[in-house]
Amino acid sequence: MLWCRCGVLLVLCVCPLACLIMSPCPPGCCCPRPGFLVLCESLGLQSLPRSVPLSTSALSVARNQLCNVDHLLRPFSGLQELSLSHNLLARFPRGLPPSLESLLLQENRITYITSGALRQLGNLTRLDLEDNRIRAIQPGALQALNKLQVLTLKGNKLTSLPLDLPPSLTHLDLSANCISVLDLPSLSALVNLQVLKINSNCLRSVPESAFDGLPRLRSVDLNNNLWVCECDILYLYRWLLSGRLKMATDLVCTEPVHLAHRLLLNLSVMAICPRVLNERTLQLNLSSDLERKLETLTVEPRGPNSPENQRLSKQISQETTAGLLSKDAPKTRLLLEHYSLESLTYEECLSLNKTVSPPHLKPTTSTPDVQQKCRDNITSRYPQINVTSAEGTRSLLSTNRDAPWPTPDPRPHTQQDSAVVVSLLAVLCVLVALLMLAVLLVLKKVLLRQQRVAPLDVGSG
Repeated sequence: MLWCRCGVLLVLCVCPLACLIMSPCPPGCCCPRPGFLVLCESLGLQSLPRSVPLSTSALSVARNQLCNVDHLLRPFSGLQELSLSHNLLARFPRGLPPSLESLLLQENRITYITSGALRQLGNLTRLDLEDNRIRAIQPGALQALNKLQVLTLKGNKLTSLPLDLPPSLTHLDLSANCISVLDLPSLSALVNLQVLKINSNCLRSVPESAFDGLPRLRSVDLNNNLWVCECDILYLYRWLLSGRLKMATDLVCTEPVHLAHRLLLNLSVMAICPRVLNERTLQLNLSSDLERKLETLTVEPRGPNSPENQRLSKQISQETTAGLLSKDAPKTRLLLEHYSLESLTYEECLSLNKTVSPPHLKPTTSTPDVQQKCRDNITSRYPQINVTSAEGTRSLLSTNRDAPWPTPDPRPHTQQDSAVVVSLLAVLCVLVALLMLAVLLVLKKVLLRQQRVAPLDVGSG
């Protein structure tokens, strides 16, 4: 009988502990898998339910009125998925368990993310911060998330890309923010990025080679931005035409005024950037000048290793580096590979005439006969000039090209003026000599007169 009573007491003591270990579902919550999956949504909760089993691996307390859950979830050492979306959190929750792999915080009131907020969450693979009020993410705040693959920052107030994004990212959603510039260092580090959404922002153009360092990129959304369809957008224009990615290509121009509301890919290169014609002309002129300078290297009687030829070769190399390898030269070279003036329509030509001044439209090609005549004119018109430097070559070329008629040689006038000056100086010297002679004669007469008068005064004395 005593053993029975001890057994009953033992059962009464163990049952409550057993109930806790068996992880009962909290009141009002739904537990499809008791002890593993607990859903306590839309219950008007202002604090976490106390009876949530510590063995829970997936917990959702979405659509409640939670304001602060700092350090309340740390005991859940096996928690992998947590949803705190649609609550009233004013900052990123602290003291979350390091075991988390998925964290949903969309539609809260978070305004910033500090550098230490996610330091212990190295196992995160998904982070959703959509529709908050985030204005700033401190540099390095996301750097410790070495396993993060999906990051959603849609519908916030960011003005630039977050710094130090983890290279493990495969999906990045930055849509519906205020981003006006793409930061190349932050973007180029995302070597595993596959999907990029940056639509509905304030982008006006895309910097050169912005997407060239993203080898796995397969989908990009750039719609609903403030695209300025001018020369700076030519990189994006060519990149869209390449058709390498799956993306929407109906980008609409907002500026300049005469191209507003037009689709970017419906425009021609000349309509977007009329100065391409000037760059083409300058490039061809530069190539012609370089050819002629190289000709002077072969025509000159001096040896190939002479100081003059070495100096000219160095100058040609410098001009080639400064001209053809300048900031805008690669852009122009790529454009000329795909587009030529033969593709211009009549309307585009008329509009081009309004934007490009006639003096820059110089002929860039000529027949061999015309080129030979030009060379003959150079050698016959200026036989006394020896072209031994790049400066001399440039002066000859520019004179022959820009001055159709020979100009009078100013040297005869200079010699005539010199002769007149010399004559005047000679006459002046003669006059001065005569004047000095006359003065000497007058002085001599005065001395003679004084010598004659002096003896008469002594005799009378």
